[in-house]
Amino acid sequence: LAGLRQRARARQAVEQARLSALDSRLAHASRVNALGEMASGLTHELTQPLTAILAQAQAGRRLLARGDATALAPVLEDTVTQARRASAILERFRNWSRPQQAPRSAFDLREAPRHVEALLAPQAAAQGLRLELDLPTEPLPVLADPVEMEQVVFNLLRNAIEAVAGMGNRARLHLRLHRQGGAAVLEVSDNGSGVAPDLRPRLFTPFTTTRADGTGLGLALSQRLVERAGGEIALVEGTSGATFRVVLPLHEGVG
Repeated sequence: LAGLRQRARARQAVEQARLSALDSRLAHASRVNALGEMASGLTHELTQPLTAILAQAQAGRRLLARGDATALAPVLEDTVTQARRASAILERFRNWSRPQQAPRSAFDLREAPRHVEALLAPQAAAQGLRLELDLPTEPLPVLADPVEMEQVVFNLLRNAIEAVAGMGNRARLHLRLHRQGGAAVLEVSDNGSGVAPDLRPRLFTPFTTTRADGTGLGLALSQRLVERAGGEIALVEGTSGATFRVVLPLHEGVG
């Protein structure tokens, strides 16, 4: 009995180490990619006012050249220089922090929801929720970065958990993965309140969120990662609650 207990503890320790490593890997990928989305969003928001400042300063310099305002000329000149410098800094920051092309490899897409389920199961259980996974018996090989696909599934399932918070045993969380022609189709559904109509057109835009503590980067990042793998992600219309569908091309000749 002592030997059995020791082996059980050893297996538990190994599994905990595996989950901790997976969690750290996803957290790191999330931080790096979220930084890229944030830089892109900030650049988009600040480019227009910076361009306006530059244009106004240049116009002021031309006007001053026609009159007697020598003392103001250096000030306006410095404004032009600083505006250009700020724009260049933002551009360099955006390029530096943009998610780089991760090495892709052929892997079985069924692994992503299995790993993510292990990570989110405690959070779901704490709310009295159960994640329903419907996975095929045959492999679904895709060509993508496994960590990035796990991050996509993680974002979708975490959003679904938050959408049904407080519903108790009435809540339903369902993930279905299946083959459809030459593609792998992954759908994450919940029976929460759904997505507000006014939010749908900008659902995948950075910084769009309905949560007070949300960053609004999860879906925007997921879209970028899915498209980088040659796939598509969308909100399925006409369903109760919310259903997000990810379609990825199957990698022929593998699996």
